[in-house]
Amino acid sequence: MKKYNLEIMTLIMFGMITFCAVFKQQMSLIQRAMLGYMFLFTLHEWEETRFPGGFSDLMIKFFGVKTTPEQLSAAHIPVAVLLLVITFVPFFTQIKVAALVPVYLGLFETFIHVVGIKLHKMKKPYTPGLVTALMLGAASVCVLITFSKNHLLSSSEYVWGIPLTMACFATMQRTVIAIYGLGYKDLLANVKKKLAGRNA
Repeated sequence: MKKYNLEIMTLIMFGMITFCAVFKQQMSLIQRAMLGYMFLFTLHEWEETRFPGGFSDLMIKFFGVKTTPEQLSAAHIPVAVLLLVITFVPFFTQIKVAALVPVYLGLFETFIHVVGIKLHKMKKPYTPGLVTALMLGAASVCVLITFSKNHLLSSSEYVWGIPLTMACFATMQRTVIAIYGLGYKDLLANVKKKLAGRNA
């Protein structure tokens, strides 16, 4: 599970996409959008971790976290679980607010990877995962426009989607740093030390 979590997630995501393409003739707007996110988030994880990979290493270096290879492998499991939950739950339940979580996360990924170029002082204007993060951002803009044109959600639902996305991401992130044996206080302390060193 630790070693092959990306492959398992890919099998589940692509299996779902293939099944729907072959057997499911009629799908709602939310279901079609979720299939798109299943595809894009899977590609994103491969770009971040395998081809070329290395985004986790950048974040670990930035936060000053010491890890073992086993912890690194285990830390990807909560990410895979998050992506499965935020795409499969809206697909099967068609809860409109839940459908906004992958949409907003796609925009967040774009922001993180673009800002990460300067944050990590990259020699080239690229962070592992940037190409698919830009694809996610573009998809999210298109989905939001489509949702709006079809009057799928109310204004308040768009607002409620933000804290829901933050809660989902924070739950995943908290699990990841717990695997490293740390808490938020430890991470903040490490960041302060790093920033203090830069300004010194």
